[in-house]
Amino acid sequence: MCGTKARGQVMTGIKSVPILSYHALSEARSEGFYRWTLSAQRLAGHLDYLAREGYRTLTISALAKYFARGGPRPGERLIALTFDDAYADFHTVALPLLARYQMTATLFVPTGYVGAKSLWMSEEGEGERRIASWAALREIAEAGLEIGAHSHTHAELDLVSSQELTGQLSWPKAELEQRLGRPVQSMAYPYGRYNRRVRAAVAQAGYLAACTMNSWAATRSSNLLELPRIPVFQHTDAADLAQRLFVSRSAARREMLRAQRAAHSAVGSAAQAASVLLSNRMLHSQVQANPSLAYRALTNRGSAERDGRPEVTG
Repeated sequence: MCGTKARGQVMTGIKSVPILSYHALSEARSEGFYRWTLSAQRLAGHLDYLAREGYRTLTISALAKYFARGGPRPGERLIALTFDDAYADFHTVALPLLARYQMTATLFVPTGYVGAKSLWMSEEGEGERRIASWAALREIAEAGLEIGAHSHTHAELDLVSSQELTGQLSWPKAELEQRLGRPVQSMAYPYGRYNRRVRAAVAQAGYLAACTMNSWAATRSSNLLELPRIPVFQHTDAADLAQRLFVSRSAARREMLRAQRAAHSAVGSAAQAASVLLSNRMLHSQVQANPSLAYRALTNRGSAERDGRPEVTG
C-alpha cells in the first residue's frame, strides 16, 4: 500500500528525486550513535523495496548533470543513495548488497581518517569505528560507485577560518583524485553545517555538487551546492522508508522546513551579534586596565572576525 501511494505521488506530483543519507552499517552501536547505525538486514530490506518499486539509482554527480539536462522525466523513478564517513562496513556490507541489486551510490570520505578510526567522534564514545582503507576505496571506485569528499578531518566548516576552509575542501579532493585516479565532483557538509561563505568556497574548490542535511527531495530548482537529503535511521524499515519518500516530495513540507531553517539562521545571527556586543564591552574594560594587552586581543579578534560566518542560507 505504501509503495502504491509513493508511485502515485511520483506520477502526479513535482519532478523530484529523493537523496537518502546513510551512515554506519553495524550491529555494534553506542547509545548516542544508535539511530545512525543500520544492520545489514535493514539495508537489504531498503534496497529490496527500492528494486521492487522500480527505482533507478544515480550517483550525486550524475544526478547533478541529469538535472542540468532537464531531468527527471514525468513518472521516472530516480533515487540517490549516499553514505557518510566511509566506515569500513560500507566495503563489507553495502558494496556486495549494492552489487546484488545492481545499484550505485556515493560514498563521502573524510580523508584524514582513511585506514584509521573515527576519532572525531571520540567524545560520543564512537572513536573506535574503523574507516575504510585506500585499498577498499579503490575497490569501491572500481566497482563504479562515486567517491566524494567529506572534508579532511570531518570539520564543522562554518566554524573554521577561511584558510583552513580552503584546505578542508581542496586537500581531500586532490588526494582522492590522485590516489583513486578519478575526478571528485561531489562532497557532503560534515554535520550538515554550511553557509554562504562555505558554499562559495566549495564552488571555488571545483566541486559540482554538495549535499546538506535539509530533509526534503531534490528538484531541478535545487541549488546543486545545497542538495537536500533524507536521513535514514536505525528504526526505518521498508514501510517507514516508503512513507518518508512520499512525504519528502511535499512542496508544502519543503517550504515549511525552509522557513524553519531561515528562522534558525536568524536566531543564530542574533546570538552571534549579542556575543560580539558582550565581547566589545569586555574589551572596553581591558583597555582601561591594560591598553597594550587589550590592543593585542583586539587585533587577534579582528583577524578572526574577518573569517566570520555570514548568515546561513536555506
